[in-house]
Amino acid sequence: MELFSAQMIIIYFLYGLAFFTMAIVIASQGRKDSSFILAKPIWFLSGFGIFQAFAEWAKVTKLLYMYQITLLDIFTLHLIDALTVTISFTFLLLFGMHLVIASVGKYSRLKYLPILLAIAWAVKFILIDLIIIPTESFKIWNATSIAWARYLLAFPGSVLVSVGLILQLPTLKTLDLKSAYYSCLGAAITFAAYGFFSGLITFPVDFWPGNVLNSTTFLQFTGLPVQHFRVAMGLLMAYTIIKTINIFNVEQRRRLEEAEKLSVLMKERERFSIDLHDGVIQSVYAAGLMIKASQAMLKKEEKVNVNVYEKLENVNTRLNKTLTELRSYIKNLGKTSEDSLQRMLSNLILEFRNLSMMHIDLIDNLKGSLYLNKKQENNVFHIVQEALFNMIKHADATEGRIIIGESNNNIIIKIIDNGKGFDLQEYQKNNPESKGLTNMKVRAQNLGGVLTINTNEGQGTEVILRFED
Repeated sequence: MELFSAQMIIIYFLYGLAFFTMAIVIASQGRKDSSFILAKPIWFLSGFGIFQAFAEWAKVTKLLYMYQITLLDIFTLHLIDALTVTISFTFLLLFGMHLVIASVGKYSRLKYLPILLAIAWAVKFILIDLIIIPTESFKIWNATSIAWARYLLAFPGSVLVSVGLILQLPTLKTLDLKSAYYSCLGAAITFAAYGFFSGLITFPVDFWPGNVLNSTTFLQFTGLPVQHFRVAMGLLMAYTIIKTINIFNVEQRRRLEEAEKLSVLMKERERFSIDLHDGVIQSVYAAGLMIKASQAMLKKEEKVNVNVYEKLENVNTRLNKTLTELRSYIKNLGKTSEDSLQRMLSNLILEFRNLSMMHIDLIDNLKGSLYLNKKQENNVFHIVQEALFNMIKHADATEGRIIIGESNNNIIIKIIDNGKGFDLQEYQKNNPESKGLTNMKVRAQNLGGVLTINTNEGQGTEVILRFED
């Protein structure tokens, strides 16, 4: 018996460790701004992992109590055991319910059902059995309360999670994410098995199905404690879920690649518009002047060839039309926004949110809408754009802010992130040919303003643009 108890202490500890690891990884890798349906409800699974770990470790303290190692009194241990198990299964059912509802796009009212079931459990087993009519046996109360938590929350929660994960498979297949596809399929199978081992097999109780299918009859039938299978399911669950949520990192890499391509495209468009203006337009304009000069010379001739004159006039008209179209095209190439500064920055933030999944806020401290002239708008747009590109490519930040305000007739725009920061002097020393920061400062000078960069390793980065209104 003592050997069995010692083994169970190790099993429960490892069981809890598997869930704790899964919860920490989910919390660190989850992405709220991801386009995957799995991203938003995944936080419930992290809660399930944390409380399930506490529940298993609570069982360790109960087993230590048998060895006269008293950390808490037995009533408190039973209460903590039941509460942590029930809370963890509530999170599991919340995750499954939200995942399925988000996947099918209906039955949204059912998302409150897990909370209602948890409240019903608390009314029966906490309010009635412990406060109004106190139970005579805490051991029986513990077994009964946990059994109902498994039937009401764990079993349906596991089934819903399994179904919800299966509903994600077509998306993963379409995106050709083979590793994530098979990991997600493995997770779905694991949760289904977990529903059987943890949702249906309880300690022996005096009602069906716990009086037929329970840990004792399972041990008699298989020769192995059900806890062994639960540990295996816990380890598989942690492994497959961690592998599955790697899709968030894959999505982040793809979006960063898209951001890089967009940056190159925008710079190429800007270069192209300058080349058009300085090259093609000037040549067309010069050709027009030559035609005008030719027409003037023809007029001086005593015998003017009318057909030649009219053809030159037609060519000149077409050149002028082409010139107008080219200027319009160049304007559109370099176009940023015809709206206020606030609207332009809001659109830019929206674009970068889609690219990076990073949470970026706009904090407007101006008294009203501010409209810039074309030169100001173009320079501000590209400065902020470059700062945001640097934020998502290099900062390893999770949050960013753009703050706009006014002081002493100066417009102040701050771009702040909570990333890793960097040594500015060291960066400029090691990257003398880097044009990003140089171009930002040149554009600030074009505005008649000043660009300041405040950063240190481990302290994030603050880019401040100040220019006259």
